[in-house]
Amino acid sequence: MNAFSKKVLSLFGVMVVMSGLVVFLYVQSMEPDEPEADRMVRETKSYIAKHFKQAELQGAFYDAAGKYSEFDYAVQLQEPKTNTEFFVYIDQQTKQVTDTYLSEQWSQELTEQIRPLVENIFGTGPVYRAVYYQDDVQQLKLDPTSSSKYQKAKIPPFITITLQRDRLPTEEKNLMRLATAIKKQKLLRHGNLTTEYINEKGVLREDEIGFNTYF
Repeated sequence: MNAFSKKVLSLFGVMVVMSGLVVFLYVQSMEPDEPEADRMVRETKSYIAKHFKQAELQGAFYDAAGKYSEFDYAVQLQEPKTNTEFFVYIDQQTKQVTDTYLSEQWSQELTEQIRPLVENIFGTGPVYRAVYYQDDVQQLKLDPTSSSKYQKAKIPPFITITLQRDRLPTEEKNLMRLATAIKKQKLLRHGNLTTEYINEKGVLREDEIGFNTYF
């Protein structure tokens, strides 16, 4: 074997080792750190006991996908009366224990409230979701056990309607009809409405641009 072949084999070996290392590190990053998860449970225990005595503990949650900017680890709970799943966590910026109960509960309630309106205009096929973002709700500084309703909160939620079809010429008009219906039912004073389009595999389509409207 000449020197060139040896160098090629050596380089190939290094690449294999590096590839294996990258895969190993990726897999490790997807696995929760048990001591860190245990610490989160301990440090949120008194907060949960004070504000959510009736909530059912679901366990420690690790945000492996990086979906949440506020935390990596949290305690997941479910409130039996409203069937709302939410998180209690230590905010990475403020270092204070907080929760997502109101943002999750308001989002869930509004989603159910507007169901007949959405289906009346867009049919029974679309998937939709009303969302109150945690950052917005947190700025209200409400008590975690507050009975405050989303209708009284001066926060415009985001309502996204996902459609598995081509965009119709009447789409913008449909959004305005939905906004009018929501206001007529006194469900919201203001909000953000948007449409998005997916293919048969559920992948967001780039060839169809959704409409956005604020009311």
